[in-house]
Amino acid sequence: MPIVSNTSPLIWLAKIGRITLLKKLFGEVIIPEEVYKEAVERGLQEGFSDALAIKECIEQGWIKISKLDEREIKLCQRMVEHAFEIHFGEAQAIILARKIGALLLMDESSGRAFAETLGLKVRGTLYVVMKALREEILSRIEAKEMVLTLVGKGFRIEPKLLARILREIDIHMPEHKR
Repeated sequence: MPIVSNTSPLIWLAKIGRITLLKKLFGEVIIPEEVYKEAVERGLQEGFSDALAIKECIEQGWIKISKLDEREIKLCQRMVEHAFEIHFGEAQAIILARKIGALLLMDESSGRAFAETLGLKVRGTLYVVMKALREEILSRIEAKEMVLTLVGKGFRIEPKLLARILREIDIHMPEHKR
């Protein structure tokens, strides 16, 4: 089942060398043009290696860029003008996910809240880690390392949520998997 992703989950997973988890979990990731511009074009201009990793996934064909039509672009512009803290890439990802009825990956709380008001199912980067753990693509140790590496690289998470996720990782797997 394909998903739609905003910029940040792609960048964070690429930063820690785990972007291919998206392919293993979902098969296909669809991104709007603005997310491509933010993650790849601007990333390459600024010399970020994660932009190269994302570009490679697009070249491999499992991350696909979807073009919104003129009406949808205008709707995105209105969203940015009227919705507090929604950026153009987020707006495009929200509209695209709504259009195709897909799960939306987005980390920013304002964008997530807005998408949820439209009835979308929204998850973030940490959901990818936990889903990979539940599906036994990652071991408990790998999942914990991923979460801590994300935090170490600047991924923002409330301390209480971090503690809860680390506890959930410890509890989740059967004893022989630990």
